[in-house]
Amino acid sequence: MDRRRFLYHSGLLLTLAACKKWNKTSLQNKTFPIHIDSNRSTGHLVKSAVRLPITSTITTETLIVGAGISGLAAACSLSSNDFVVCELNSELGGTSSAISINNTLYSQGAHYDFTYPQTYGKEGLKLLEKLDVIQFNNYTNVWDFLDKQHIIPRNKEEACYVHGEMKASALMNSELRKNLFALLQEYEGNFPLPSTLISSEFHNLDHITFYDYLNKYLPIDDDFISAIDYQMLDDYGGTTKQISALAGIHYYKCRPYHTDENIVSFSPMEGNHYFIDKMKNQIPSENLQCNHLVFSLKQEGDKWFSDVLDTKNMIRKRYITNAIVYAGQKHSLQYIHPKSYPIFNDVSYTPWVVINIVLDDNIILTNSKWQNDFISSNNTFLGFTDSKIQNQKHDRVLTAYYCFPDIHHYSVKDLESSYNTIVYETIKRMSTYYKKDISVAVKKAHVKLLGHAMPIPKPGYLTKPRNKFVDNLAFAGVDTGRLPLFFDALDSGIQAAKFVSNSF
Repeated sequence: MDRRRFLYHSGLLLTLAACKKWNKTSLQNKTFPIHIDSNRSTGHLVKSAVRLPITSTITTETLIVGAGISGLAAACSLSSNDFVVCELNSELGGTSSAISINNTLYSQGAHYDFTYPQTYGKEGLKLLEKLDVIQFNNYTNVWDFLDKQHIIPRNKEEACYVHGEMKASALMNSELRKNLFALLQEYEGNFPLPSTLISSEFHNLDHITFYDYLNKYLPIDDDFISAIDYQMLDDYGGTTKQISALAGIHYYKCRPYHTDENIVSFSPMEGNHYFIDKMKNQIPSENLQCNHLVFSLKQEGDKWFSDVLDTKNMIRKRYITNAIVYAGQKHSLQYIHPKSYPIFNDVSYTPWVVINIVLDDNIILTNSKWQNDFISSNNTFLGFTDSKIQNQKHDRVLTAYYCFPDIHHYSVKDLESSYNTIVYETIKRMSTYYKKDISVAVKKAHVKLLGHAMPIPKPGYLTKPRNKFVDNLAFAGVDTGRLPLFFDALDSGIQAAKFVSNSF
């Protein structure tokens, strides 16, 4: 998970001492419990739900579908408290979920963010300020995070395992790297978040791939593209040949990483679930309904009729509302509201797998960083984070991230029955990284399957005209033509709430 920190230290990054090849070919035969979390089968309960009688009818002003970042941002931004949020999973968070291990939360999804420049969208910044997440620093002209304990020390931020050698970053200092930043200099300050603020004069960049853009202006080579591909897969779920140049340039130019030392990495152990909790505390608890699957949306006159399955109690409910904020994944619209699906039928989702490996605290792991990136012939394994860098007082949990090609949703589904294999392969890769068998210290593992984790910003995706707000139906989420980034998700919820609030 290269997190762009190399941009800070263009003259300071040094290649770490190369590791000798770790010769251990097998792990100890140790068994430990493995827990798996997947909501795919829950979604299939729709077949049972349609046969159930409606046991209750609830009237409320607005129904919000989905309790991820965008859904809760919408809830925090509505003009009244007359709403209900329905979330399919047993916990809030969506792709910013977290798991409780020994009464401490650890990330199972998006897990970091960076300092916000003053050029970012005022509405998103205002909400984060209201949530006591940030405050403006008049001296540095950036928005500082208030919870300083979650800022990652720069000497602990990252290292990268590149085909058997330890390096400080995926994209190391080179003449080609210097030429890349020189090429992108003209876009300085022009690629803020939310991505909807990007001027139309740059929209032509959304119609070519990032690879074609780089190949046109730079003498690229395989090693250079391999490093860039790793970074693009990590943040956007696609390679330079899959994503648009608009998305690729945004990666490097959305913040002044290489010129402003005030830009810091913010990563609580629970990851972006930190923001979920902040928003949750602003919402009346009775307005939040987990284990609630919305499986049908129908409009009759000026009212919306939504059929919802309480999956915990297998009870079918009907909500009658004036408006809908749909913040769920849009591929489900083909079943829930087919009329809207064509707006989003171009969206390709990347499947992700997140694995939390809980270790005995006695194990010693030298040179471990917050982000431990991993580039190898298996480009689905992106690396892992180490919770001990974030907080010394709790269990050591290594959280691994896998990004699969968008065509491999069924491969992720198959892991529901064969998850042992990927867990043990993950431990082997981590052992290779540390040059020691860590399996002897593994206490348990948790596997999170995210079949539709993030939309890939392919050419045309970010600038496709989308009729998002019609008939008191507003769409939120990064799969509405946004970049798969926290601030874009936050803003999409704010804009959806504005639309439905203004329609009453």
